[in-house]
Amino acid sequence: MKRRLWNREFAAGRWDFIERTPGDPVYQCVEKHCKQGSILDLGCGSGNTGCELDVKAYHDYTGVDISEVALKKARQRSAAVQRAGRNRYVQSDILTYVPDRSYDVILFRESIYYIPQGRIKGLLNRYSNYLKPGGVFIVRWHDSGSGQRIPEVVGAGYKVLEQQLLSPTGPVIFVFNKE
Repeated sequence: MKRRLWNREFAAGRWDFIERTPGDPVYQCVEKHCKQGSILDLGCGSGNTGCELDVKAYHDYTGVDISEVALKKARQRSAAVQRAGRNRYVQSDILTYVPDRSYDVILFRESIYYIPQGRIKGLLNRYSNYLKPGGVFIVRWHDSGSGQRIPEVVGAGYKVLEQQLLSPTGPVIFVFNKE
């Protein structure tokens, strides 16, 4: 049911307004912590991160999204910027996705608030098994109300390496790893 909803929304153009985000402050964090390694982008949508990051900043990128429509756009965008061999996309619900490798960065970019609050800690604990040594989670969210519990969850069992509040009403970025 969720997949049908997201497919319908992407097909109708509801998310077109977020398809171009060059210069997003989260990119600096991803590039800094990725160290030319690997990125897992959970809730990647139409592939902004994999297509807009500096191509020299990462070795490989995996985007996961529940919507086949969004992933089709992501694949087309990756091909258009000659990153089809570097970027791969997987259709799955991020609540049940099981990675097939470890990553330097696991990114939740505007996707964490679609996770039920009571499941965030367990989800982070599960995905922490797929971080390479020294790897980090990066969580970006814009709506401070939706992300209200994230600092609380992250503070219990994780080490916060960076926290950015870019303006009183702007995006928040947390960089953290398992203690």
